[in-house]
Amino acid sequence: MRRPLRWLLIGLALLSSGAVLGLYPYRAALLPETDDLARAKARLAPHLRLFTPAGEGPFATVLVFHGCSGQRQTLLDSVNDWLLPAGYAALFVDSHAARGIDDWRPVCAGKQLWGNQRALDVYAAIELAAQLPRVDGQRLALLGFSHGGWSILDALAYGGEAGHGFSAPGRQGLQRIKAAILYYPYCGFPAQLRRHMNPQPPQLMLLAGKDHITDHQQCLDALQQLQPGAIQVKRYAHADHGFDHLSDLATYQPQLAKDAQQQARRFLHSHLGPAQ
Repeated sequence: MRRPLRWLLIGLALLSSGAVLGLYPYRAALLPETDDLARAKARLAPHLRLFTPAGEGPFATVLVFHGCSGQRQTLLDSVNDWLLPAGYAALFVDSHAARGIDDWRPVCAGKQLWGNQRALDVYAAIELAAQLPRVDGQRLALLGFSHGGWSILDALAYGGEAGHGFSAPGRQGLQRIKAAILYYPYCGFPAQLRRHMNPQPPQLMLLAGKDHITDHQQCLDALQQLQPGAIQVKRYAHADHGFDHLSDLATYQPQLAKDAQQQARRFLHSHLGPAQ
């Protein structure tokens, strides 16, 4: 073998080994265990928390999906403070607890539980919600924050077909969803919506113009697949990630939070109808 060719092959082998080693920390996210809807429902069922306004119900209900750092009390308090007085119930879906995830950092680093895998939780939560007696199973909406928004968008993009690590859950549950609200969702690679963004059900994106965690421009780029106005967008030019509630990021902006909540309530009223 000629020496230049030998060194070329050695170089290619080293590059390939480096690429494999570089991907190794992401193996759990890249190659998740095979999952299906039945297992997802059994896993999630003990980790749903339903909050309802005063009254007997059943109530139009919003299914809430937390960000990559997990379900924090500050998020529960914030959402309940603006959702329950409007007459809507809130069903919080704790994807981390359902999987025994205690350390959220690998999730936020992209090394565990990508949103296109967590999309199955959306289908499972819809079916579980519809079985609850105080929930109006025909008047459901989705609300996602960051990683939760990614999960919702990818669930809609899959449209009931097989996804990243799971068999086809079917689209029957999606037919119950009348609206989706997405706070600063992740829209970059490997989000499924980059290949197919679904404008149904009606969606409202609340984006932060100075987001230092998720690049809001990636969401705007994904929207170029659709007709202008197919998805409603509100961009807060001077807001950062987590502007809507208290968090460790210290980016809470009360006035912007209030405006976003008003936008969300109006959107729900338009698509779910009056709460009562």
